[in-house]
Amino acid sequence: MQVWEIAKSNLRHNAVLPVLVAAAILVMTPVLFGTANLSQQEAAVPMEMFVSLIGIVLLTPVFQPEENRETGDLVASKYTGTSVVYCIRAVTALLLVIALVTLAGIFIRMRGSDLTAWIVIGTAADAVFLGALGMLTAALTDNTVIAYMIPLFYYMLNYGAGGKLGNFYLFSMISMNVPAFRPKLWLLAAGAICMAGAVWIKRGKERMR
Repeated sequence: MQVWEIAKSNLRHNAVLPVLVAAAILVMTPVLFGTANLSQQEAAVPMEMFVSLIGIVLLTPVFQPEENRETGDLVASKYTGTSVVYCIRAVTALLLVIALVTLAGIFIRMRGSDLTAWIVIGTAADAVFLGALGMLTAALTDNTVIAYMIPLFYYMLNYGAGGKLGNFYLFSMISMNVPAFRPKLWLLAAGAICMAGAVWIKRGKERMR
């Protein structure tokens, strides 16, 4: 019950704006990209190149409330440990990412496109990796603005570097230059490590105060 209360409080007080921005990304997707009657490779374009950005929007600000020192002290004074609070926020954001990516996939599929479950999973992997980069940066810098910039920079790097990024190339399902499943597994694993590392770093910094 306490987990649900923390998650509900986070959704009410901290997640409203990120969720609205993520929803706006979904609404803009069919405006900026074709979504009807696409092949698998074509259907991957709006998913990998735009829908995946919701990971940055939803996961990066997990630690943002604690940038206010008074809020941070209040959270630290509670019976529930801050690391538990962070994990609940991160899992909530992760579930929202998966839900919204799936919703985008269903919409494009309903438009007559050959969009598979694998494209949805691959897009979710991109979103998790990008958002986890933001989380890790936020934990290191205690600055959400900077934390948004790092995953956005990495996203832009993929346009220039392309397949040179190997297993960390975000657009592998579009290019098909490498087996698409392999980079997604690497991105998902790296994202999970970055998220866990972010919580560990944030908690460690608080204990040193």
